[in-house]
Amino acid sequence: MPVHRKPWLLATAVLLATHALVTVEGVPAPGRSPSRRDSSLTIQDPVSSFDDFGFNPSALEEEEGLSEINLQEHQDQLRKWFLDQEAQPKHTPFEPQLQSTVDGPNSTLHLWYRQSAKSIKEEGFLIGNGKAQVLIGGGINVERLVFNEESCWSGGPNEYKEYRGGNVPDDEVDHKQEALQAIRKALSAKANIPNNPAPAMVKEILGTYEGFGQQQPFGEVLVEELHPFETVQNYKRELDLSQGIVKVSFTANDIDYTREHFCSYPDAVCVMRIQGSEPKSVNIKVSIATNHIGEFTNVHNRLNFRGHLESNNMTIEAMVAVKAEGAYGVSLSNYRQVVAMNFDTVTLYYTFGTGWTPGGYPNFADVDPHDRLTSVVDKALAAWYNDQYLKHIKDHNDLFSGFSLDLGQSPLNLATDELFKAVNGRKPPTDETATYFDALLVQYGRYLLIASSRPGSLPMNGQSVWSSDQVDIQTRYKMNIELQMNYWLAESTNLGETVTPLIDFMEQLLVPRGQDTASQLHSARGWTTHTYSNIWAHTGPTSLANSSYFPAAAAWLCQHAWDRYLYSQDYYYLRDHAYKLMKGAAQFWIDTLVESHIDGTFVSSPAFSPERGPVTEGTALDQQLIHQLFQSTLDAITVVGERDKAFVQNLTTIFANLSTGLQVGNWGQLQEWKVDLDQPRDVHYYLAPLYALYPGHQIFDQDAAAKETFLKASRNTLIERGAGINGDIDLGWAKVWRAALWARLGDGARAYELLQ
Repeated sequence: MPVHRKPWLLATAVLLATHALVTVEGVPAPGRSPSRRDSSLTIQDPVSSFDDFGFNPSALEEEEGLSEINLQEHQDQLRKWFLDQEAQPKHTPFEPQLQSTVDGPNSTLHLWYRQSAKSIKEEGFLIGNGKAQVLIGGGINVERLVFNEESCWSGGPNEYKEYRGGNVPDDEVDHKQEALQAIRKALSAKANIPNNPAPAMVKEILGTYEGFGQQQPFGEVLVEELHPFETVQNYKRELDLSQGIVKVSFTANDIDYTREHFCSYPDAVCVMRIQGSEPKSVNIKVSIATNHIGEFTNVHNRLNFRGHLESNNMTIEAMVAVKAEGAYGVSLSNYRQVVAMNFDTVTLYYTFGTGWTPGGYPNFADVDPHDRLTSVVDKALAAWYNDQYLKHIKDHNDLFSGFSLDLGQSPLNLATDELFKAVNGRKPPTDETATYFDALLVQYGRYLLIASSRPGSLPMNGQSVWSSDQVDIQTRYKMNIELQMNYWLAESTNLGETVTPLIDFMEQLLVPRGQDTASQLHSARGWTTHTYSNIWAHTGPTSLANSSYFPAAAAWLCQHAWDRYLYSQDYYYLRDHAYKLMKGAAQFWIDTLVESHIDGTFVSSPAFSPERGPVTEGTALDQQLIHQLFQSTLDAITVVGERDKAFVQNLTTIFANLSTGLQVGNWGQLQEWKVDLDQPRDVHYYLAPLYALYPGHQIFDQDAAAKETFLKASRNTLIERGAGINGDIDLGWAKVWRAALWARLGDGARAYELLQ
């Protein structure tokens, strides 16, 4: 089951529709930083001899008090293992045969399988703490912990010296403003300007993708069995959504093994703990793999990779500390790997980071992450595992347990892949399998939001943060629905805390750069942003003619800031954060709205409906978003007050004559453009005129007669737009939006049908 293809979006629609260390070298004391050394060896270089591991029997005797006989036995055993490895042909380690008929957990909040992931990208389990994301396949002889970090991005001012976040140099500002005024003048004389292909005057107001960048895969921690198992029994891997714990268990050679994984938000570290039911049963090799160029070091069983992104020279660093427990265990290591033999338990603590900081705007100077990461690992090594484990569970569960969904579901002994097959293609069901699956999917969406969006992190991207081995070229914050859609379920399922990174992103990156976009391109006060952004504060248009110009994105984002207040009722948050964002976005529109040549109401100009149609004045989506922003800002003023009387007067006056974006066309549809251009059976994945139905609420604010008229028109539009398929691509997000809209229209059957 491809469990991480934006299921938080599916969850939204389901909800709406249905409602002590012993090693040779030891571990450095807290606060002691591992040293570094130069190395000319590459990632492919093997260990050249047994002595390269730095095995030191005298140190072991000194620390452990073992007899010479025991030392010799350990040394002989290690030497034999090493020579055996050298003698074997080099190949990809195999996975054992599985014999598993185990029962699943007695819970409705688990994903679980009886086999490891055939494709880690499709079936791997996801864990994260906001900043860090890890993909776990549950391999036995080789476990890949594919890790990514939210700020591992190419692009920015250190890659492209002229990077301005989509804005232009001062000597080009007048030209851009004149180009914008030329389009407005043309639109005041005629209804629309065709935009396929984009005419020269439209291209003049667009920007560039230079320096935009994209998410980069970071690397992997590899955990390999020294003595690969040929057959295992009772294999089970499971993800406990309520605890944020991945557990892999199996039996091999009559020994029961367990591997626990989690990423702790309070401790800022990811953890893997390996245990066997018998003493001296854990025998593993740990290493770091990455495609980036850099330096590998190892001090006291703390592996370290440190390098720089080739594109922008940003520092990246990963640390893995190997902490082993057991009276008879021995470890040996070189600069690339740690081998742990005959231990009872081995715990890995790993963390990773970059030189990017949100406070680095606008130059984003590289801030060395080494001391920060070292401190995280030092603290992890000094603490008790059980304390860390329980702290993580409490932190996660305090969020997760704030919402429950009772569809009558009960635990089923169906592995997740079996469950998926059982429900795939079904009719709208009433049976226990369907209710179990639906409730699980809702909670899985909440789990992913917790794992990827916590205070102090960037907002949820949804693309490439859990990438296994390649970059998604579409990695970006797309703000004409995708970024906002990631948070649709946050407030209504009691995960308001996860919205904090979105608010921070707006305040720290979008507003300061967006003020420049407002003044330079639009000759306006306040702030705005267009469709695409990144970690480098991109707010200007890009070069994509049909989707990059969308200054109403700021208004849409502000709705999440306002919703955060509505759910929290936190006056100080509203006064100090949300209202400032809303006022700045509203000020932009006060300065840029024009009077429509059609009916004299205030409209945006130029206006592009997302990813289709001509350039016009006052598209439905623009007007609905601006209307909702003005209404929310006026509501906020009644709570926090506003001394700027001119602002209040202008806002009130314009709002009274603002085009609402709600018009019924000649075939009973809700119009997408102020001019009636819609055609029946005009199939398209985007549903711009239906924002006011969901996620907006403007239609429900009308009087009874008008509400009924607009609901009927919304239904007509929804039917004619099709099922959310773009050519041969079946778009999950488009179907989710449709399901939510049908739910708002009171048609649960149609909503549920789309979710299948």
